[in-house]
Amino acid sequence: MRVLILGAAGFIGTHLTSALIARGRLTSRAGDAEPIDELVLADVRTPAAPPNAPFPVRIETGDCADAAFLEHLFAGGIDSVFPLAAALTTEAEANFDRGLEINVLAFLRLLEICRRRARAPRLVYASSIAAFGGPLPEVVDDAVARTPQTSYGTHKAIAELLITDYARRGFVDGRALRLPIVLTRPGAPSPSVSDRVAALVREPLAGRDVVCPFHPDTRMPVASVRRVAEALVRVHELPAQALGATRALNLPALTATPREMVDALHRVAGSRRLGRIDFVLDPQLQAIVESWPKGFVSALAAEHGIRADATFDEVVRSYLQDYGAPPDGGGEAAAQR
Repeated sequence: MRVLILGAAGFIGTHLTSALIARGRLTSRAGDAEPIDELVLADVRTPAAPPNAPFPVRIETGDCADAAFLEHLFAGGIDSVFPLAAALTTEAEANFDRGLEINVLAFLRLLEICRRRARAPRLVYASSIAAFGGPLPEVVDDAVARTPQTSYGTHKAIAELLITDYARRGFVDGRALRLPIVLTRPGAPSPSVSDRVAALVREPLAGRDVVCPFHPDTRMPVASVRRVAEALVRVHELPAQALGATRALNLPALTATPREMVDALHRVAGSRRLGRIDFVLDPQLQAIVESWPKGFVSALAAEHGIRADATFDEVVRSYLQDYGAPPDGGGEAAAQR
């Protein structure tokens, strides 16, 4: 079985790579568990070669929006594909053309490549909570109508509809998992809305001060990246008949407020010296988050063992286990640099 990850150098892509290497096999469209023969990692930034993979890993650098590059990736056949590359909310709002090109037109080209294959691959798409918006019930499940309030959310809703139609026609065995805010991305801060939430964990643990642009009692659905990678694999393994008419489901999320996140951070950090956290409301970012669901659930996901993180303490601990942090006292040293 040959597996392709598009956007493999990204935060979710690197964790999905680790999850697939640990698993070593996936279920084919015929329903048989088959070993992964080759994993293809593709991104505009060169993905890191994972150590100790039990099967060949091919690294490809190129633009996933480039039709010729996509055709190259599919040469020789692909059995399963995980499209993760995207222009996120802030970028898609700032540059309409780029968001449309990456999130819709490039994805349509990918679906067309899948349609032309002799054997349609299984496709697991990373959709988003942003596909919902406007007046919403307190808890959003799979049956709630998608009324996105951002270009990014609209792009995700379009992709979900395309997947459902291409699957209905037998062109691809597609399924989509709607992700909540995914935590906690390491490295330098980015302007994305989700990273402004992630910064509440990452920056204080590195001893750096951070400004939270949200009201401290804003309720947000979140998931650790470990939970996301595990869920993407589980959704791949679902038989097509279990998915229903829409081919899309929510990833059940933990709902937490910035205030609760900061409290959990202090509990987990113990005696570690943390950077200061200030709350300075940004009305534009607050409006985006307020348009998203507060509670995020899926009966179908729960039925198949796909669940939310239990506590935000667990989210913080998983970040420390994956990426570590400066030792106690690192905050003071960082503040002096």
